[in-house]
Amino acid sequence: MKSWLKSRTLEEVLGQLFMVGIQSPRFSGDADFLVNKIRAGGFILFKRNYQDPQQLAELCRRLQTGALESQGLPLLIAIDQEGGRVLRLGPPFTQIPAPAEMAGGTDPGETLRRYARITARELKLAGISMNLSPVLDVNLRGPEGLMASRCLGTEPETVGRLGRLYISELQRQGIMATAKHFPGIGDIELDPHQDLPVQPKDQETLGQVELVPFREALSVPVDAVMMTHTIYPAWDPRWPASLSTALIAGLLRRGMGYRGLVITDDLEMGAIGRHFEIEEAVYRAFEAEADILLICHDPEKIERAYRYLLQKFKEGRLSESRLRDSVERVLFLKKKYLQKPFPPAAETIRAYFQQTSAVSKIKTKTNEQRTSNVEFKYENSLPSSPWLRPTRSARPSRS
Repeated sequence: MKSWLKSRTLEEVLGQLFMVGIQSPRFSGDADFLVNKIRAGGFILFKRNYQDPQQLAELCRRLQTGALESQGLPLLIAIDQEGGRVLRLGPPFTQIPAPAEMAGGTDPGETLRRYARITARELKLAGISMNLSPVLDVNLRGPEGLMASRCLGTEPETVGRLGRLYISELQRQGIMATAKHFPGIGDIELDPHQDLPVQPKDQETLGQVELVPFREALSVPVDAVMMTHTIYPAWDPRWPASLSTALIAGLLRRGMGYRGLVITDDLEMGAIGRHFEIEEAVYRAFEAEADILLICHDPEKIERAYRYLLQKFKEGRLSESRLRDSVERVLFLKKKYLQKPFPPAAETIRAYFQQTSAVSKIKTKTNEQRTSNVEFKYENSLPSSPWLRPTRSARPSRS
């Protein structure tokens, strides 16, 4: 990791902070620009990027090829594949039930583990390495609450226990998990997609409820934590959690001892876009000790954010030592999970989806056992990086 950092320019290293979205289901002009000019370290995929499994795998293959050629590193490729209404990949990918439905069954622990295995296997087929899941918010607003169907329950201990099971299984199967939305939005009215919520509870109350599932996740430890765009006056009356030094550097890192990757929620959401320019948002998030800056839609905003941070580094306004801390966390996960960054060969993808009726929800273990027999085969002509070598299990040093 250190050799890659020492051999690269500031412009190249800075791109590792950015996880970005593209508009097309193909590798087109915006993808080329983001890979080769911004040198983005990660991409996030949406429904707009998906047509069928072969197309999706080819998109991921092209993204990884471009990144290895221009950066000498593979990409983090992420998606929100929670289940229920937040499910980016349609049939023939398995249509996972909503988290609330999975948690409400007769054996929720086994159900969560089974769907984690299925999700991991299908994401690897597509070439996706990171799931922005699970939601660890505790639903305190009843069945009509903003987050109701996306939550694993109404009791913090239940959400923590089930979330821990899902995270452990997903990561065991080779997919990065992301606990969200820290420090918890299960009891808010205003949707951060639209505007900036305020959660007025005191620290003691939040610690006894909202933070409980996240403590469980950190004990695994979960690979990444996503910050919400919500203000918590008990810690910081001015800045939303995603831009708050008190919440990221203070509560999450120093207070709870988290050493892993911290990612913002989408910095184009209304909670941010209606109150902050993109330049201020990325500056504040980085200063607060976020590692990944998530910008999902507008390539013009992505470029503005990148150019602004680059200028501030060159002016000495931002710390290159802090930059190295964040990029080391990114590189640690790439080294751990991306020894094989490409999706398997087309024949493997076809074989998998021929053996399962993934159009409907899987109801029995038999279907999972049948599809797990498909052997992953990889093409021999894919480019590789000499940087990718087996990693030890140690985490990066505490910043």
